[in-house]
This record gives sequence, C-alpha cells and structure tokens, in this order.
Amino acid sequence: MKKAFLSLVAGLLQVACGSNDRGAAIPFTLDAFERIAVSDAAGTVYRNDSLLLGDPQAIRYHPDGYLVLLDRPNTGQVVVIDLETDSVQHLIKRGRGPEEIISVRDLAIRDGAIWVSGLADRKIMKLTRPEGGRAFNPQLVCTASDQFMRAVPLSGERFLTLASASSGNRFYRLDGEGMTCDTLGSFPSLEQMTEFEPNNGLFQSEITVSPDEAHTAAVCQSLEYIDIYDADMQLQKRLQGPQGIEPAIKTAKTEMGVFFGQDPLCLVYSNAVSDDRQFMVGYIGVCVEDESDLEEKIGTVLSFDWKGRPLKAYEFESDIVSFDMDWENNVMYCLANRPEPEIVIYHLDDLK
Repeated sequence: MKKAFLSLVAGLLQVACGSNDRGAAIPFTLDAFERIAVSDAAGTVYRNDSLLLGDPQAIRYHPDGYLVLLDRPNTGQVVVIDLETDSVQHLIKRGRGPEEIISVRDLAIRDGAIWVSGLADRKIMKLTRPEGGRAFNPQLVCTASDQFMRAVPLSGERFLTLASASSGNRFYRLDGEGMTCDTLGSFPSLEQMTEFEPNNGLFQSEITVSPDEAHTAAVCQSLEYIDIYDADMQLQKRLQGPQGIEPAIKTAKTEMGVFFGQDPLCLVYSNAVSDDRQFMVGYIGVCVEDESDLEEKIGTVLSFDWKGRPLKAYEFESDIVSFDMDWENNVMYCLANRPEPEIVIYHLDDLK
C-alpha cells in the first residue's frame, strides 16, 4: 500500500453548495472506517486455460454464475466467463454494425442481462440468454438521443446517463427508445469557481444505482466528492474526502465551450458498485507529479451505507484495476494490477 493512499490531511474544508443543507459537503477521513488489510496471500487466483486476457479494465459479477470483463482483444470487447462450465465467450466486436460498438465504455448487470454502452456511437446494448441456455447473445436496444459520458441501466429498459460536458447538465434519464425524459442532479460547488458554470468535464464520475433503484451514488474521478441521490434523484448527501485535496481549477474558453483543467491532476476514485444496503468505491488518492503516477490504480476499496456513513476500508497489499461483489456471499472479484492480468477472488468474511 503506497503512502499516498494512506496519508491524511488534518484540515478538511467544508464546501457549501447554495443554501440547501443537503448540498453542503460533509467531510470524512480514512479514520472514520473500519480498516481491513487485504494481503495478496488472502486472495485466490481464478484459473482457466481457455481464458486469454489482453488488458482488461473492468470486471462485473453476474449472480447466475458468470464473470464479465471489459477487455480489448480483436475477438470481442466483452468477455463472458461461465463459472459453472469455465467456457468463455468473446462478444461485441469493434465497429458500426448492429451488434458492434466502436468502443465499449460501461458494463452493468441488471435483471439477468449484461448491459454495455458506447460513448462514441451513443449505443446501448444488452446481452441476454435464451431460456435454459448459458450463452449470451447481444442485441441493440437503442441509440441515445443525447451524447453521454456514462450510461447505466434502470428497470423497464430505461437508463441513467452522465450528460456530456458540453450540455452543462449533470444527468439524463432516458426511456427505452433512448430519448431524454428528464434532466437531473446537481454539481458540487467550488469556491474558486465564480466565472464559469461547472460541467461533467470537470466532474467526470462513476455511477452506481442500487438494485431496488432507491439510491444512486455519483463518484467523482478526479475530485473528492461523492453524491448520494434518492429514487427521485434528489440529492440526499454530498461527501468530501478523505484527504481534503482541492486542486486549483483552470478554465479556458474556446469556440467549443469552456474547458476545465486541474493543477495538479488528481486520481481520486475509480469503480463504484452497490446493493440495496451499501455501495463501494475504489480509492486511488494520488496527485500526478510525473508520468508514472498516471499508472496508479486502486489501493483501497471504501464502503458506505446509503446514508453516507463510512463502513469499511479494504486496504490492498497490491493495487487492483477493478472489482465487483457477489453480495449474497460477500465475495469480491478483482482484476489484479500485475504484469500479467489475473482475476483474484477474496472472501471478505475471512479477512481479519
């Protein structure tokens, strides 16, 4: 565990967001969590002779006994591993065809289907199985009417998206045809920003929606903010932490709009998953000082309940790229940050 992941800053700043108390950022530190060491020896490496990984960037657990990876091989960007049979499928090739996406951006599991989206072509697709079958087949669901930065499925083939930076909006809710129904959410308020309105270029975020859709968390990737929304996407809690880092915000106005930059650039959060009781986020906690810092990955996984109360901090001996949970059995599946990519399984109840 690198020192940067564990350092604390004594003076955390509470940032106001308008007059709504729910919009005021509530600071927290790592000391608020039950801290649990996760040694490399505590994990079990998943072995499968049929599995050849390139450079996987995301992992998702399917409760019917699958692991789904976002990878970049020519055979398909989505790799589906059947944990019952160890068979492997490669799906969603790069391209513009009806069952292709130029570059898959998001993976999600909902209602038994695997959902994927592509930023460049605004496609949202789902992978489903025939009744009694174990293999998945892709189908195009819709092309979004508005550009998005992230997309997650909701029930009834609706979607919540992180709006594009140029829109100036936080989130959109889409119907099953990909049409925008609602504009939702709000941005954290930064005291140093007075001339320009914020956008998702500055507040790029991961999104996780609880299975019952009663809660949503938006986790900023380069700023220390976590927003918790209710079922109506009303802000319930805005958290700020754990180090109290506030980089200087730089702006540049061009013909294409306002562009935001940070000095220094910080890698704060990556990956967010949830069930109906809690959500987990991957914490990096590094401010970039040289090019090698851009390679830093998740060193700690933080869990919160949906009231925003810190629960546990799983502190990994070696960094991970991505993770997901088998919530029923309290098992975490991770992509280990190793020279050769590996899937490592941790039984959290066994950690002490």
